[in-house]
Amino acid sequence: MTIASNAKPVTSVVVVEDDPASADVLQRRLQANNMTVAVGRDGGEGLALVKKIIPDLVLLDVMLPDTDGYDVCLRIKSDGNTAHIPVIFLSARGEVVDKVRGLSCGAADYVTKPWNAAELLARIDAVLAQARSARAPRLEKPAARPQRARPLVAIALSDNERRRRAQGLLSKEFDVVEEGGQTADLVLVDAGGVVPVDLADDETALLEIVGDGVAPGQDAARLDEELPRAAALVVRERRIQRDLDAAADALITVATALESHDRSTLGHSERVASRAVAIAQVLGLEEQAAKTIRLGALLRDIGNAKLPPALVHKAGELKSGERELLEQHPVFGEQILRGLAPLRAILPIVRSHHERLDGGGYPDKLRAEQLPLEVRVVTVADRFEALLVDRPDRVGVSEQEAVRIIQGAVAKGELDPAVVAALAAHVRSADGNR
Repeated sequence: MTIASNAKPVTSVVVVEDDPASADVLQRRLQANNMTVAVGRDGGEGLALVKKIIPDLVLLDVMLPDTDGYDVCLRIKSDGNTAHIPVIFLSARGEVVDKVRGLSCGAADYVTKPWNAAELLARIDAVLAQARSARAPRLEKPAARPQRARPLVAIALSDNERRRRAQGLLSKEFDVVEEGGQTADLVLVDAGGVVPVDLADDETALLEIVGDGVAPGQDAARLDEELPRAAALVVRERRIQRDLDAAADALITVATALESHDRSTLGHSERVASRAVAIAQVLGLEEQAAKTIRLGALLRDIGNAKLPPALVHKAGELKSGERELLEQHPVFGEQILRGLAPLRAILPIVRSHHERLDGGGYPDKLRAEQLPLEVRVVTVADRFEALLVDRPDRVGVSEQEAVRIIQGAVAKGELDPAVVAALAAHVRSADGNR
């Protein structure tokens, strides 16, 4: 561990880099730009320096002797004393999946090696400016929407007569605006019509108006006496959806906090989510499926919130009753999330991520034909990432060894061979970029 400083420090930087030559070049370049630099040769030294110095910036390599940079970044971001420190990854791994994983861990930027000095310094300046701006006191933000006695509806129908009919039907319960300048709670549009951008935002409900002889489907209505009821319903549902989205974000925060009590699981869900998305990409799954997989991976163990913390983090062998209770955490997780509409798609992942294709998993002993592909992806990612970290009863293994162990589980009929093949391809691709 080496520490060097300038006479007039402006910015303090911790560099976590195990290659001495690379660290020396970077250190001298930063010092030439009036920065103090502390160099950690592995993840442990780097974390110790970050906690001791509380620097303005961390420059972090991905491949380190004792861990990887993603884990170091997650530890920095999970510590209340260091979470505010911006992190920039410097790595030879330049695939999109690597950059996404780094940014998902909370990094402010990701720069591939060999780096250009002018570009790197410009990125450092931009990241530091943003970080300092974020820490500065700010005026209280106004409410996202003004509080109105009645909801505001914008009528964006192409026909003048239809606009007049809609206004007459809604005027008793809604304030009606047809001009831009105000963001509406509800916008009426023709079937297949375009929503004016100056009237709507992501909190606005939409209602399509169909012809008199057409049966209205979901989020659609006719210009008749049922229009006020349909309009009020979609506005209410949109407000509920917004609140539930906020609840989902809060639950992810809770799940992350649960992990922070145990060093061996700290950041595990984020790593599982990133790995699962990478597998989904290799499999060619659509974007929506990847989003479902990521959210399911992040919240798969939320049921641990209903278990005694001493049981969740117990290091020794579990007694039979303790194991039975612990194996109920997927059921508890499903119970917690069941009432949240935005999260219904991930319920099978939460409940079944410990199941096995041969029926030997828990809590329901489901078999292959009962397990969706999204569940299988998260199961493989979870088991793979668990093998990489040290636990009280064993030492973590390399990614290559973990792949071999996972492939052994395929031979036993426990895991999906196509998903494991995608995992192996992802790991090989990552190895080739190191």
